[in-house]
Amino acid sequence: MSSRRPPWIIALVGFAFGVALVMSAGTRTAIAQPKAPAIVPAPQAPTLTTPATLGAKPGDEVELTLTGTNLADAVGITLGCPAKITIPGDNKNGTDAGKLRVKVAVDPKCAIGLYTVRVATKNGISNARPFIVDTLPLVASTNANRAKDTAQAVTTPCVASGAVAAEASEFYKVKVDAGQKLAFEVLARRIGSPLDPIVVLHDAKTKRELVSLYADDTPGMQGDCRLAHTFKEAGEVLVEVRDTTHRGGGDFFYRLRIGDFPGATTAYPLAAERGKSVSVGFSGPDTIPAVSTTAPKDPSVAAFYAVPTSGKDAGWPVPVLLTDYPQATEQEPNDEPAKANKLPVPGGVSARFDKAKDMDHFAITGKKGQKLVISVATFEVNAPTEVLVRVLDAKGVEVAKSNPAAPVNRLEFTPPADGEYVLACEQQNFLNGPNEVYYLSVVPAGPDFSVALAFDRAEVPVGGSTGILATVTRLNGFAGAVDLSIDGDTALSGKVTLPANQTIVFVPLQAKEGAKAGAYPFRVKATATAGDATVTRYGTLLDAVRAGLSGMPNPPAELLNQCAVGVVEKPPFVLKATFAPAPLEKGKPGKLLLDATRGEGAGEDIVIAPLFLPPTIVPAVKPIAKGQTKGEIGLTVQPATPVGSTQLVFRVTTKAGGKDYAFTVITTADVIEAKKEEPKKDPPKKEEPKKDAPKKEEPKKDVPKKEEPKKDVKKEEPKKDAPKKEEPKKDVKKEEPKKDK
Repeated sequence: MSSRRPPWIIALVGFAFGVALVMSAGTRTAIAQPKAPAIVPAPQAPTLTTPATLGAKPGDEVELTLTGTNLADAVGITLGCPAKITIPGDNKNGTDAGKLRVKVAVDPKCAIGLYTVRVATKNGISNARPFIVDTLPLVASTNANRAKDTAQAVTTPCVASGAVAAEASEFYKVKVDAGQKLAFEVLARRIGSPLDPIVVLHDAKTKRELVSLYADDTPGMQGDCRLAHTFKEAGEVLVEVRDTTHRGGGDFFYRLRIGDFPGATTAYPLAAERGKSVSVGFSGPDTIPAVSTTAPKDPSVAAFYAVPTSGKDAGWPVPVLLTDYPQATEQEPNDEPAKANKLPVPGGVSARFDKAKDMDHFAITGKKGQKLVISVATFEVNAPTEVLVRVLDAKGVEVAKSNPAAPVNRLEFTPPADGEYVLACEQQNFLNGPNEVYYLSVVPAGPDFSVALAFDRAEVPVGGSTGILATVTRLNGFAGAVDLSIDGDTALSGKVTLPANQTIVFVPLQAKEGAKAGAYPFRVKATATAGDATVTRYGTLLDAVRAGLSGMPNPPAELLNQCAVGVVEKPPFVLKATFAPAPLEKGKPGKLLLDATRGEGAGEDIVIAPLFLPPTIVPAVKPIAKGQTKGEIGLTVQPATPVGSTQLVFRVTTKAGGKDYAFTVITTADVIEAKKEEPKKDPPKKEEPKKDAPKKEEPKKDVPKKEEPKKDVKKEEPKKDAPKKEEPKKDVKKEEPKKDK
């Protein structure tokens, strides 16, 4: 069944998505908001290409051969199920880059289902590949069974594991007894294979197809198929497995389960409240007894699994969603509004259209002006049902309705007045039956958020750091700060605060000094105060998980928040960086000074490219030349740059030992207002009057100028010219008459 819904200075090591360069320890607050970059695996990281035929029974010990690239020098394995894992050291195991042998001893109490396996090497950690735990005995395909005449004989119960070639089928011969009931179920899409399987039974004697014994796209199985039949006579049948469009190849793997086990479409109820006791039944063609259990309390766990058992063998498990509010199951009769089941708000209910023209009604209490989110989950829980929801007021008048064809079947409804409202639910295509189940929930539309992660793995050196790119989607008007942290082994740590109204941030991931090299699972936890409540969410990897599982429409919920980091010991080179000046000033240029310590064989150019920078800080990058150890990145800090901590991220590529390496440099710069700092930086200007005091004394030096009139005093001139007043004494004319006597 396909879904209609679209699916400061820290030593920096060059590894995979990145060894971060965090400018200070502790919690940082990211400010500037560029667009989210594309994150890709580094070329030196290991890659698993092993077909998903890997698996074991609970309690068994098996030796597996993993295939892929860069698998040499393995330092650890991470497996999603409880198991003891060792890497044999014989026969030069661990030296071949293309394959690696590992031994897995699965815990006897391990639940059956889909898990994942990864390999960590001295250079990083691999992608995840499926690992299947099943109680049925495993039989590997001989690959010589691609014709009816060469069908591979198997005994029941069993699970046959193989891969379908293009334009080919695989055949198995099964002996049956009179009155024996057997189920034939193909696991392909549900374990990450691109195979769209079909199963057909043939008469082993005549080789003719038993036309009625055919299965394709069984409801609730995401495109997989299951056929159950009770044989009237003893004999042999041939079981054919192929792709519906005759595609094939090494990745078109499958697991064919054959045995006396029930077929469950979904769990019922479809959801349970965390920490509460619950009796889980099953929907589907068979009558299966309910299983009593207690739902997990862990807020990081999105679902748990229930295993249907009614025959000799266990059926394949189905998920039960986990919620934080009360849950109920539909109680008939509720075909009329007057007989509506009461549903608390917030609350959820599991229901079923079990008869023709069935309609279900649920009564809720609405408060004027309080927006409610009414959601229906069907394909999300592998049910085939399409549901139309209509909201009726006290008079039976429709005031709102959902759109079953929308990517997400939900509607927002704000009651115009206090009172009771009825949710009328009907099957959009008027179908009914044991498979037609759905999950309805009603919650207030309070401030909220979700977190999406760009990549599911990273590498980090012992004592170093890396970063995980997270995008926060704000819902229902939430605009506050969000605290994000690494949730995992005690060897790992890291946290950051995303400011109000921001959406993108790199979460630091640090490995403490003394940490053991190997593979470590972790999650990204996000907490915020939204309204009057503290909201906790976990980062999810829907796109990455889908891609790793060949586009599976609805990947297992428990896989969506699982990340892994490879802790490594010896990097090919170390890079240190410092900001100059520190902190950076708005409107002024700055630099990021780089200092590389090269290991043996790491002498090539170190190429640096911007990956994630605020639009108001413009870098000028150039490579660190071959054989050189110094470099710098020029930074133009524009006046519009926000004040505070800002992440600057660069992708660095180089060669070491002839191999390509790529990593990410994550720096956190502090930006300050330049104008506010100028008075503090220019205190000497205030002392200038003291240093220039002599200038004020200049008038004293120029006092003689004021005395010049004393030197040239005109009043003294008569003193110098006094003889002129005595001239009449020398020329006395009165003595002339004495000479004439």
